[in-house]
Amino acid sequence: MFTRRQTLATLAGTASAAALGLPALAAGAKELKIGHGHTESHSFHMAMEQFSALLEEKAPGAFNVSLYANSQLGNEREMQEQLTFGTLEMTVTGVLGIYEPMLALLELPFLFPDRDAVRKAHDSEAVAGLVSTLPGKGLRLIGFVENGFRNITNNVKPIMTPADVAGLKIRTPENPAQIETFKALGAQPTPMPFSELYAALKQGVVDGQENPLQNIYDGKLHEVQKHLALTGHIYNSAYTVISESFYAGLEPELQAAVTAAATEAGNWQMDMLANKDAELLATLKEAGIEVTEPDKAAFLEATAPAYDIFYAKYGDDAKTFVAAMKEL
Repeated sequence: MFTRRQTLATLAGTASAAALGLPALAAGAKELKIGHGHTESHSFHMAMEQFSALLEEKAPGAFNVSLYANSQLGNEREMQEQLTFGTLEMTVTGVLGIYEPMLALLELPFLFPDRDAVRKAHDSEAVAGLVSTLPGKGLRLIGFVENGFRNITNNVKPIMTPADVAGLKIRTPENPAQIETFKALGAQPTPMPFSELYAALKQGVVDGQENPLQNIYDGKLHEVQKHLALTGHIYNSAYTVISESFYAGLEPELQAAVTAAATEAGNWQMDMLANKDAELLATLKEAGIEVTEPDKAAFLEATAPAYDIFYAKYGDDAKTFVAAMKEL
């Protein structure tokens, strides 16, 4: 599962060590497997390739990185469980609320107006406090990547107003924020793993779904959907997560190298995607999907009750966190 770049780097390092009469660094390298649920052309995979290259620069020969795409190692929930067991070292996931439910607050509808606010949130003390519970549960957040602003597709009708969503059976991730958002819109949210979504749409198990443009295109969802509404209702971060037992077993300098590489790879991916939405939209239109641009103000108003659900559940902590995000 090596990338070509990883293989060449390892061979070069081995040859240099041999020429100097030294043992090959790779012989003592730590295995670092990274799993995710998308294809090898998806930006998550590209970000992890970037992470691997950066890690090799920061800690030459210290890690033997292998990437597993397409849910080869399990769905998102299963890979997170593997981190807690110590049988998988890293994953990229958009669903981390299983281990810290209040992370769902980051995905409340229309919380972030743009990517600048998102980046400020990622670097904020409020978010750092929120994820500080994770190491005690067997995993650790070491970086963010972008999933993106989510949009709705379906096979029933064009969507222009919140009323058009009512009654539709919409697949969501296993994430309370998305579920409550679509309940507020009067839809029938149907949580399921992304790996099952294409077949569910093709077979009519659900009418539609909601995802960022990169996931709609990369997952070929436009092949089994007729209508795309650019609602941008939720900005969806994804999380680069490492097994706490693996991380704790690293020397401090290697921990620092892993964290720095993850941060830099995430920034690289977010910069790349910021310029790609227009290209993705044009490609989807050329593929034949019908695109509408609903009034976002109407959707903002219609989804406001989703906030009340979380305020009722988490009380003042939720209100304080949301207020901190909106001040960014």
